[in-house]
Amino acid sequence: MKKITILGISAALLLAACGTEQSTDTTETTSGSATMETGKESIKSQLMQFYLSVSKDINKVDAQLNEFEIAQSEDALPAGEELSEMKEAAMSSAEQAMQAVDSIEVPGALSEHQEEISGALDSITASYGMKIKELKTDAPDFGAAADKFAEADAALNKVLEENGLIASNLYNEVSQ
Repeated sequence: MKKITILGISAALLLAACGTEQSTDTTETTSGSATMETGKESIKSQLMQFYLSVSKDINKVDAQLNEFEIAQSEDALPAGEELSEMKEAAMSSAEQAMQAVDSIEVPGALSEHQEEISGALDSITASYGMKIKELKTDAPDFGAAADKFAEADAALNKVLEENGLIASNLYNEVSQ
């Protein structure tokens, strides 16, 4: 249910960006300004699509990791063999999330922000790697991994805001 809500909010942001694109195109009177504005709006649209694709790609594979984290936060982790199986599934899920993030390519239209976006993706990958290491311990603590993911959120939010979009929280979108 939370993922549906988050996807709804994300879709609303995308529609808002598209709505801004249409109104900008009709209000510009100088052809040079209109072309420049259309280019900015195209980057907004590409950035929003890219941002949504990141959470979508991660959410395809991280369900078992999320289940573990939710059970842990609710003090509802099983014991014994069932816990071991849950940890193994969570590690596999985290590994798949790392691979999904590694396979993400930054669109050419966003080349101006390549360094920031690539750095954010590297932080996300590192965060999942940290979670895998923690899952190998008796009492996993994902605090440092969450902090690493927060670095990625901050970098992506900076790019979003620089392009006139609203900051979001990717960690919340992929942790539900």
